[in-house]
Amino acid sequence: MACHRKNIRIIHFSTDYVFNGTGSAPYKEDDDCDPINTYGASKLAGERYLQTLAQNYIIIRTAWLYGVNGKNFVRTILEKAKTTPRLTVVDDQLGSPTHTKDLAAAVDLLIEKNAQGIFHVTNRGSCSWYQFAVKILQEAGIDDVEVSPIKSDQLARQAKRPAYSVLSMQKFIQTTGKAMQPWQLGLQDYLESVKARLHTLT
Repeated sequence: MACHRKNIRIIHFSTDYVFNGTGSAPYKEDDDCDPINTYGASKLAGERYLQTLAQNYIIIRTAWLYGVNGKNFVRTILEKAKTTPRLTVVDDQLGSPTHTKDLAAAVDLLIEKNAQGIFHVTNRGSCSWYQFAVKILQEAGIDDVEVSPIKSDQLARQAKRPAYSVLSMQKFIQTTGKAMQPWQLGLQDYLESVKARLHTLT
């Protein structure tokens, strides 16, 4: 409300989980939302609440985030690979792994272009969690750990996950004139950052 009074732009981060995952083509910003879990429902409620309070905003829906700080899927796979010769990862959920450094650069671009509204921002391309795990080990030079694909219903998870949550980047490209780099290159950059950070600490 304070931002609305002063016409201050708000940047809000949302998620691919606002969609139900039954689609087969990348979701666009104006596609119908239909979250299938509480997390997605709460994020969608946040989007809509923000839209009732402000007009000058950027809502950024992103997905499968990982970065040098905090827990993430890449770090989890690398840590598990140190202690087990075999990993099982779901292969029936498709999305776009996104390096937070690339996401930050994309936010800068949207700010520079004075963008407003909802934007989908992820690294380019898509894969399953299984394919992502295989690529992580490959890029890290780990060849003595086997990764086996499993189905989501084999995991004892209380919350459902969308089977397909790839987001269309066309609006971002049209607005900024730029395209995000492929997720594979984002992963390489991340691993290089981690190596550099460890070298600095030692």
